[in-house]
Amino acid sequence: MARMTIRDIARLAGVSVTTVSRALNNAPEINSQTRERVLQVCREQGYRSNLLARSLVSSRTRVLGVILPDITNPYFATIFQEVQRCAAEEGYSVYLCNTRFHHGDSPIDETGYFRMMMDKKVDGILIIGGQLDMVEPNPAYKEALNKLAASIPVVAAGRAIPGVDCIFLDSENGSGVVTAYNYLASLGHKHIAFAGGQPGVTITETRLEAYKKAAASSGSAVQEDLISLSDYYLPDGYQAAEALLTRETPFTAVIAMNDNVALGAIRAFADHGLSVPRDVALISCDRFYFADYTMPRLTSIHHHSRRWGQMVVRTLIQSIQ
Repeated sequence: MARMTIRDIARLAGVSVTTVSRALNNAPEINSQTRERVLQVCREQGYRSNLLARSLVSSRTRVLGVILPDITNPYFATIFQEVQRCAAEEGYSVYLCNTRFHHGDSPIDETGYFRMMMDKKVDGILIIGGQLDMVEPNPAYKEALNKLAASIPVVAAGRAIPGVDCIFLDSENGSGVVTAYNYLASLGHKHIAFAGGQPGVTITETRLEAYKKAAASSGSAVQEDLISLSDYYLPDGYQAAEALLTRETPFTAVIAMNDNVALGAIRAFADHGLSVPRDVALISCDRFYFADYTMPRLTSIHHHSRRWGQMVVRTLIQSIQ
């Protein structure tokens, strides 16, 4: 009897030779049904290869899954680039799911991406943002996250969710807002506004609480009219600044949620004949990569997102190994 070849396996399984090779390599782009069909044909025909032996002995694919809400956001893009680089150094490739959690009219069910990652047979999953960042995550999301963490190593970049058993890493404590407020107060500003950030999101609530505490510590009464929440993007900065300008409460400085919000606010001020920093002082709480190339150059708190990306992916790889 002639020795069975990979071409014979492909013919019997009704797939291409490339698909057989990918199935034997545990490649993430092959769905579980196709992979099992190929392996079943291999078993029936007594076909063995180094690749097959490897796939049967070890469940490792050397692929990591990353779930985040918006790759166009400079914050997430910077972290992901560093995750991808560090993963490659350790011999891992990365499968990205961009959920667009904060976009569109209807809520996005991110738990579907959990199932997708499991189908891809990734070795571990890194979750950044999305439902994870909500002050009150959806109960169905928490249940699904618990089930996921029971099946595969999971690292969640955010504040720990009670009742969920996975690795949480949280980098936000509001200290950047306190630094920004104290610096502006040292320059003589007594009416400092807060702009941007989506209500109900942990990072917004953490920074807003820090802003209020810093105001109280400086002896200033917290004025709700100086707080203008919106979201995290350029149009949201514009909207937040417009809202501040339409109110009766005067201000001479603004703390913006991030550089996107800061740039949107600068444009709104300019449309009203106000210049930054001549008429309004402004500090951003999150420095993005383009901060040095704007006009005017932004003053921003640097949270070192690249280092954060290194930390979270290395933690995930350690949990796998």
